[in-house]
Amino acid sequence: MSEVISVVARRRRWTLEQKLALLEEVLRPGASVASVADRHGMSQSLLFAWRRQVREGTMPGVVRAEGAPALVPVRVVAAASPREASRPSPPSRGPGGRPGKSAATVEVVLRNGRVLRVAEAIGPEVLGRLAAALDG
Repeated sequence: MSEVISVVARRRRWTLEQKLALLEEVLRPGASVASVADRHGMSQSLLFAWRRQVREGTMPGVVRAEGAPALVPVRVVAAASPREASRPSPPSRGPGGRPGKSAATVEVVLRNGRVLRVAEAIGPEVLGRLAAALDG
């Protein structure tokens, strides 16, 4: 005698709240798409697709505010070009305008080729507004 087991696979329906909760779980430190997908018995590709939809603003029910922060590609460069290395940097000023410790500088190359150099202490909102204004 043989036993026949049949399973009818149904497509699961995820609410917007469930999708966003799963995407938040993926963003937690130490989490990965694979671990979240395995824990919830779902396909990794589905999480990647939802993440792409949120990023592109195409997920139904999610509206991305204009000017909202977005992920951009970043490349860390080990050394400056010889021309830039030979250029003296302006003296740094500590509190009260006195010469102080030199602050690290962040250099951002915009899509239009302009270069934006800012102190590492700049706030992300200010940096975003500057980049948006100069990249236009």
